[in-house]
Amino acid sequence: MRVAVVSHACVVDVNQRLFNELCRHEDVELMMIAPRRWRASTGMVVDYRPVEGARFSSHPLPVIGSGQISLHLYRGLARVLRDVAPDVVYLDEEAYSLPAWQVLRICRRHGFPICFVTEQNLVKRFPWPFSRVERAVLDYAALAVPPAPDVADVLRAKRFSGDIAIIPHFVDTELFRPTDRDALRRELGLHGTVLGYLGRLTGEKGIEDLMAGADILWERGADVSLLLVGGGPLSERLHEWARHRPLGRVVLTGPVAHSAAPDYLSVFDILAVPSRTMPNWKEQFGRVLIEAPACEVPVVGSSSGNIPDLLGELGSGVVFAERDPAALADAVQGLIEDPERAGRLARTGRRRAEELYGLPAVADRLYDALSAMLS
Repeated sequence: MRVAVVSHACVVDVNQRLFNELCRHEDVELMMIAPRRWRASTGMVVDYRPVEGARFSSHPLPVIGSGQISLHLYRGLARVLRDVAPDVVYLDEEAYSLPAWQVLRICRRHGFPICFVTEQNLVKRFPWPFSRVERAVLDYAALAVPPAPDVADVLRAKRFSGDIAIIPHFVDTELFRPTDRDALRRELGLHGTVLGYLGRLTGEKGIEDLMAGADILWERGADVSLLLVGGGPLSERLHEWARHRPLGRVVLTGPVAHSAAPDYLSVFDILAVPSRTMPNWKEQFGRVLIEAPACEVPVVGSSSGNIPDLLGELGSGVVFAERDPAALADAVQGLIEDPERAGRLARTGRRRAEELYGLPAVADRLYDALSAMLS
């Protein structure tokens, strides 16, 4: 089975681990095509490098529109795919995007089947020409691999007639695991219970609710430090808010490399995921919702999107009503006051994350889906 993966996300070696695990199957021959250099949403510039011990071959290409997830194109992609002559092209991009249009044109010309990833969990109508690109990809592709059932429902609503196999995101439980937290905790000046957030600092992620919830906890006398890991439009506002809080109660690290995420997650006593549903967005399959349990960190998550389903499946946390800072504070306080329950959630989350979302389990599901499509 010759598989060509086209993925801007795989410029980061951590995101290549699923495909490396897929190559444990002896009949898989995989070519990784990713940007040679990519400007991340955080502003960091990332150069491609293969994951340590890569079992696949790599062909990083220059891109036009680096950093624009839906609007970039690869230089030399047609030649590379023609030379590889894959049995299937695994398109790790949304169906409406410019890279999807580029891959579709090449695959139509040479008769290569397409398997594509989508995370759209709301039915959206895109303007021309994106709507036309999406329709063409949906009509041509043989297989779609959404990460969750609600995304599969959107595909069916958009009349996708190919096969659908739910392939969730993975967590590398060798990388994401509990680590020694004391040194980093001292370095950051944290004390008491550490309530953590890891992700983009944007309005839909519920940052304002987290700020208000933390204020409620402090008003109640809770010994809580708030650690925010990430960057985004609300960074400046958070810094200003933090200046008016007791010294050391709020720590903002800015963006960190994904490979460093396990160290910061292990510092958390509780992870907060306070996302808000918006008219055109609701929380998708957030990776942190499986990465934190893998690090034995219990989660308090809002009722937005896929959060309740994931927390229920993993048995790793508590759900509170979105846009309700008092409910967030109650959920956090409940875990602080019941450490035995918090410990059970942490241990159960680790075990189920490994069983359901560990690399071997997810790679086997993908292998079965691709094999079924090709047969």
